Amino acid sequence: MYNIIFQIKRILSYCWSLLKVFFLFGPQYRDVLIKSGVIIHGKVKISSHMRVYSNCKIIGKVSFGKRCTLCENVEVRTNFSEIQIGDSVSLNRNTLVIGKVNIGSNVSIAPNCVVVGSNHNFGRTDIPIKEQKVSSKGVVIGNDVWLGANVTVLDGVNIGTGCVIGAGAVVTKDVPPYSIAVGNPCRVIKAR
Repeated sequence: MYNIIFQIKRILSYCWSLLKVFFLFGPQYRDVLIKSGVIIHGKVKISSHMRVYSNCKIIGKVSFGKRCTLCENVEVRTNFSEIQIGDSVSLNRNTLVIGKVNIGSNVSIAPNCVVVGSNHNFGRTDIPIKEQKVSSKGVVIGNDVWLGANVTVLDGVNIGTGCVIGAGAVVTKDVPPYSIAVGNPCRVIKAR
């Protein structure tokens, strides 16, 4: 019985996602693929030729350019700011984009990446960190950027056009255009 209820919920979730795309977003969005288990909530702008695979979450004020791909288990979420994603961007499995983030066009983000455009305040010790406010400088990722697997990009970082960020890097400072950067903390090792 539980399995039947689970399957019905899954089908209804899939149908609701399709209804949102085709009736709420309008007929100008052609060739959009949305798989099962996708949650779309908030002011989300979907564009043509977009692919959203199973179990993705798009929550808040988010806009996508044309030909974007969100692979399985990707979460794009913002509560108090906005996320803008350009054309031909691919977010691979298990990637999280959260906070104030601007991603250019032709960007490839490998699996398990985290892009965090906000930060918890922790200056006061008289109240728990969890109860302190959140600040946001934002993250900007330029055009034609490749983030390798397991990269973490922290709030306030600007990654220039044409950069390659090596797998496992933790980006805490700006990266100049056309740089190759690796490590924890991330550092530029050469130019392209």
